[in-house]
Amino acid sequence: MILVGTCGFQHRDWVRVFYPAGLDPSLWLRHYCRHFGCCELAFTHYRIPEVAIIQQLIDGSEGRLQLVFRVPFRLAEDGSPSGDLAREFVSALWPLQENAQLAGVVAQFGAGFGFNRENFQRLCRLRDVLAGLRLIAYFGCPDWLSPRAARHLAAQRIALACVDGGALTDRTFYCATADLAYVRFQGRNQSRWIQGDGSARHDYLYSQAELEAAVPEIRRLEQESERVLVLMNNPWRGQAALNARQLGCRL
Repeated sequence: MILVGTCGFQHRDWVRVFYPAGLDPSLWLRHYCRHFGCCELAFTHYRIPEVAIIQQLIDGSEGRLQLVFRVPFRLAEDGSPSGDLAREFVSALWPLQENAQLAGVVAQFGAGFGFNRENFQRLCRLRDVLAGLRLIAYFGCPDWLSPRAARHLAAQRIALACVDGGALTDRTFYCATADLAYVRFQGRNQSRWIQGDGSARHDYLYSQAELEAAVPEIRRLEQESERVLVLMNNPWRGQAALNARQLGCRL
């Protein structure tokens, strides 16, 4: 199964591009669910979600949307992740888990987090404290984007984030290392990721040819896993929604 969506849905500059003019923002999620099957939310990178927020997501999506959340940065950056913080995070997301709407959680690691034994053990400790949640690892260091690293991740059933664009390389490393496969399109403004203040990083519209080239790789991931999540993270002025719909038609 392949589900396509975007990173976030509460973008005001999507009005008239994706959301109808005049549509109440409280109905944006319901409109989103008519077009996409998954969504990634980043606010949990900074704070634990309140019960009311989680219930709004369940109600607003009418139970139809698969959701991915960012792991709190304090858990991802701590060599010995706090059990109390992890339990609080897992508990906050539990209503979505019970409603079969929690697809996984993404932990992001910077360029200095190289592929070595110490960091791999640290990653496994994070997986352990998040017991019950599917862990997706997003690496800023290219050392992890190799068959050798993928074998280690697969042995521990940790999903590798397959990233198109961003600051790393021109070529995406597509590999399924768990029953869940995850693909994120960041936009190919590599120079803007490396330099500048980051404000224009996600201002990129994928061409039809660029999307078409990814289709065989995504379909291969589908054969190697139970579910594939494909997320567009180029939200500037509705470009993510447009590209997600274009890619969804090809899959």
